[in-house]
Amino acid sequence: MAISAQHGGLAVGSAGTVVFHAPPAREDWPRQIGLVPGQADCFQHREAAALLDQAAADGGTAVVCQLFSGTGGVGKTQLAAHYARTAWEAGEVDLLMWINATSREAITTAYARAGAQVAGADPSDPEQAIDQLLTWLQTSERRWLIVLDDLADPGALHGLWPPSQRRGRVLVTTRRRDAALSGPGRRRIDIGLFTAGESVDYLTAKLASAQRADEPAQIAALAEDLGHLPLALAQAVTYLIDLGLSCAEYRTRLADRTRELADVVPERGQLPDGHHDIIAATWSLSIERANALRPRGLALPVLELASVLDPNGIPTEVLTAPPVLNSLAITRRAMVLKRRERKRVPRVVTEQEAADALSRLHRLSLVDFVPGAHHETVRVHHLVQRATREALMRNVSADDDAGGQELGVLMVQINAETAAEALEHVWPVEERDDTLMAALQANAKAAADHIPVTAAQGVDASHFRLGLRLGAAGHAAEARDHFEQLLAGLSIGAGRTGRPGRGEDIEHLFVRHGIAWWQMEAGDPAGAATAFQQPLADKVDVLGADHPSTFATRYGLARALGESGDPAAAASAFEALLADRLEALTYRTRSFSLRRTVRSARRAEDRQTAVRLEASSGATDRSPGALPQWEPPAPSARYGLAWWRGMAGDPAGAACALEELLAEQADLLPAFDPLLLATRHAFAHWKAEAGDPRRAILLLAELLTDQTEILGPEHPQTLATRHTLARWKGEVGDRVRAVVLLTELLADQTGILGPEHPQTLATRRTLAHWQSRTAGENG
Repeated sequence: MAISAQHGGLAVGSAGTVVFHAPPAREDWPRQIGLVPGQADCFQHREAAALLDQAAADGGTAVVCQLFSGTGGVGKTQLAAHYARTAWEAGEVDLLMWINATSREAITTAYARAGAQVAGADPSDPEQAIDQLLTWLQTSERRWLIVLDDLADPGALHGLWPPSQRRGRVLVTTRRRDAALSGPGRRRIDIGLFTAGESVDYLTAKLASAQRADEPAQIAALAEDLGHLPLALAQAVTYLIDLGLSCAEYRTRLADRTRELADVVPERGQLPDGHHDIIAATWSLSIERANALRPRGLALPVLELASVLDPNGIPTEVLTAPPVLNSLAITRRAMVLKRRERKRVPRVVTEQEAADALSRLHRLSLVDFVPGAHHETVRVHHLVQRATREALMRNVSADDDAGGQELGVLMVQINAETAAEALEHVWPVEERDDTLMAALQANAKAAADHIPVTAAQGVDASHFRLGLRLGAAGHAAEARDHFEQLLAGLSIGAGRTGRPGRGEDIEHLFVRHGIAWWQMEAGDPAGAATAFQQPLADKVDVLGADHPSTFATRYGLARALGESGDPAAAASAFEALLADRLEALTYRTRSFSLRRTVRSARRAEDRQTAVRLEASSGATDRSPGALPQWEPPAPSARYGLAWWRGMAGDPAGAACALEELLAEQADLLPAFDPLLLATRHAFAHWKAEAGDPRRAILLLAELLTDQTEILGPEHPQTLATRHTLARWKGEVGDRVRAVVLLTELLADQTGILGPEHPQTLATRRTLAHWQSRTAGENG
């Protein structure tokens, strides 16, 4: 007999078949999702726009997707925005979606959000929301237009192309001209430079808007000098209007600066030859003007700091954080050469002054900055970033002939270190804003790229923090690769291959520990067990057997042994680790004037007080040399001992031990602490194994809600809880639901962790088990 249960637009049929039922259409139409960029001053209605209008008029179903293709700075986005705005204002579409398509993640995030708003999808299930959106686009009678702006990689749209539909239109802007973008129903329109006439019309209109006029011959010559590139024209005319220069005067200044900046070369795939040097020269003139505007002397150092961060979006709070303000204050005073005048320069820079400097840069088209937007993201073209960095290095080199180049590189590194400190300052402790977290992570990667790792310079703390945060966000393989790159950097110029001695190359120990730890988290416990061996021996030799970092590596090794298939060895290792850890904590508490408490506890044979210290040590230990920010926080040894005690055949004992630990951790750790979440999962698991699965299901459901909110739906811990919950749903008799949950989980794990990850393989086995049981009952 077929079993059907409909929920949230999904119907589960016999054997777990999932069928989509489109939800009823929303009535609040028309709708706009995403922010369409504002129209530029003196917008030019170009030939490409006419081609797009004609394609839409002739469209039918033959060509439903138009692609604006061209190099950066030619105005693709403005043309797309003009077309979208015109269609919207004319009432030609019921749904307008503007999506920043810089990555697949950005596209899927926008699709999932739209699926929830338009198709009534469950926002907690992004994959389902995307499927529902695409189905809605395919079947809806509503007229829609989707703009995918700045598509960086054609592969990012694999499986995500909006469907061909007579009422729908798609517009893509991209710098790419790959064959992968071609296909049925798609038409590419190449966007090039302004024509000579368009350039002259643009410059003439901009000058007129400022009540200015100039000689037509000079306007035409300036357009030619600027190579008819819209971005260069916009920067130049803004500058000359602001300073009251004529076109001839501006052309003279531009010519003088071209040779000086001729070595500024764009990154591959960007502006064409013959035009990039002119953009750099225009930047040089513009930044001088921006730096002279109030607050004077801040625009340039703000841009220099922005040049080492992510060009796709820098949260404003990063560029106005205390570490940045301190750096700006020092730089501003240093720029005043005369001591007498320096005394009049304020010793501090305020947050408002830094924001005002961003506004000045925005005014002169050097950055995009929209105050009042969510996190007020600052965007800087990466060509401007590169020109800024190289100009800084060149200026420093000119001031110091001996070693000037090295000093210039060091100045860029100092900016990157300042940016990393600012990121650390604003990184939220418990707030989960996926957009903000993605932006902070991208900016941390960008800053780290400018901080070298060598045997001579060592590893900056920002590199360790980046690796830990990659892993904490669920990107274990990426974190492992990051630490492997750090190790490779430390090997450059090391000149030896032996074990590190006391007091030298200590960073090797922490880097190698990071490699082993995230190798284990990425699904290779056997390899991790081997990788932990040497750093453990070196830590005992260099740091001592009772150092917290040595205990962390022992923890990792013990866990890796268990996950490699030897639970008895893991339990034995954790039992020894717990005993040694308690002994070390007892010794350490003497130096913290707590020996009376511990001695009293030991005399009364009351281990709870001492064990309570051990329970919180992973999160609260700040003793000298602990360096908790350099290594992943390991759960307590009691946790490991209890888990592998259960794996060795004592589930009731494991559940009892974890229940005691959980009660103590709940008093000591915040609710969002990953260690507490891990203990909650372990307790529920062994509670079920010990014979109380229904209580475990309730605990797991509560935990899954918290993990999804705190860690995110794609985190490995969240995925593990989904597996455990589905398994026990089947054990208590809800086998159809178990199959549905496991099917959804397997798809997610395959995409997130990979098809060969141990968690994915475990889910595949569990799903096969319940599919077999369900089929047998139905048969």
